[in-house]
Amino acid sequence: MIDAHIHIDFYDKPQEIINDIVQEDIMSIFVTHLPELYEKQKVFIDNIPKVFLAVGFHPILVNEYEFNKDVFLKALETTNFVGEVGLDYSVARTERSKKKQRDIFETICQKATGHILSVHSRLAEKDVLEMLIANSVEKAIFHWYTGPKELIPKIIDAGYYFSINPTMLKTAKGKGILKEIPLERLLIETDGPFTKYNGSVIEPSFLYNIYVDFEKFYNIEDIRGTVLDNISRLLE
Repeated sequence: MIDAHIHIDFYDKPQEIINDIVQEDIMSIFVTHLPELYEKQKVFIDNIPKVFLAVGFHPILVNEYEFNKDVFLKALETTNFVGEVGLDYSVARTERSKKKQRDIFETICQKATGHILSVHSRLAEKDVLEMLIANSVEKAIFHWYTGPKELIPKIIDAGYYFSINPTMLKTAKGKGILKEIPLERLLIETDGPFTKYNGSVIEPSFLYNIYVDFEKFYNIEDIRGTVLDNISRLLE
């Protein structure tokens, strides 16, 4: 199984989460909020098979932390994954704040064209897509997409993917978005620990049941194989 977006370091007991990932044989993309956190976590992740560490700069932090470009560029030399990055206009209360987010994301897109980006796009989906395309980013995953359905075909045409999580199955809007995503462009994520499953903070051990839930939703028998095919194409 694959968890395309998880914040291991935000769990109360991250080592237990890592142990669960290894025990359950889960391929995981561990995203980070800051380049400095990538460097801090790298020593714990380096020798763990199937856990890929991504260097990120979360847009919600734009007014709290400076983007350390040098640390970010150094990290790009040691990973194929970038995330969580992007734009979030729900927290950008001024045009200045939006511009600061865009400037940082522009830099990331310019420097990470050959990497796989896990992208945050809340209320900024159109701008995110346009910036990815303008900077010739080849591989991107729209994490927990909540934007307009009309934009989904354009994201597909650009060659990008979506990582979906069980929270999307709880609302009519979420289900509507899921129905628009072709199977060959989807990955499955937990976004743990920022989501819940059956009332509990989501954990890697829940992933089997989450896959079953999506098999029922899409009425297919082997979504595991589909997701594996999709991530394999991204890793080529």
